[in-house]
Amino acid sequence: MSLLNTDKDPRHAIVNPMSEGMYRIIPLAAVILGFAVVAFNYGALPETVPIHYNGKGEADGFGSKLFLWILPVINLVIFYMLELTTKSSFKWFNYPVAITEENAAAQHRIALQLVAVMRLIITLMLSWLTYEIVTTTQKGSGTLNRWILGGSMVALFGAIIYYMMEANKAK
Repeated sequence: MSLLNTDKDPRHAIVNPMSEGMYRIIPLAAVILGFAVVAFNYGALPETVPIHYNGKGEADGFGSKLFLWILPVINLVIFYMLELTTKSSFKWFNYPVAITEENAAAQHRIALQLVAVMRLIITLMLSWLTYEIVTTTQKGSGTLNRWILGGSMVALFGAIIYYMMEANKAK
């Protein structure tokens, strides 16, 4: 009889990396930093701020400075949604390989690690973006650093590719 999807499923024993350590502290600090950047600079910002940037990093859309709160709020929502995802049943995970009793624990550990890394990258990227928008707004001109944004996207998709390779090795 298979232990999969029972109380003795080996995936129950896997520790969630997002519950402590750097995968908890750094993303949480990034979320708090995003709110702090907006809060501490809000009074000094003009009423109209950039809310959209083109591919060159130049502001091409403007709106109320209230829009600056959107990125920290999105960051907070992503922080908690990804945490809830890893705390939900492993039955909700979509593994890229067939799950057997032999590979279930390894596959779940790799999947949890991917979600933790993705949350780390996304929260850092959104906090950096919040900081960049606030500082370029205060300067009155300037562009977003496309290299950091592009590097964040490369890191995010690189993590996904690495996960797929690790999952394939742990068949």
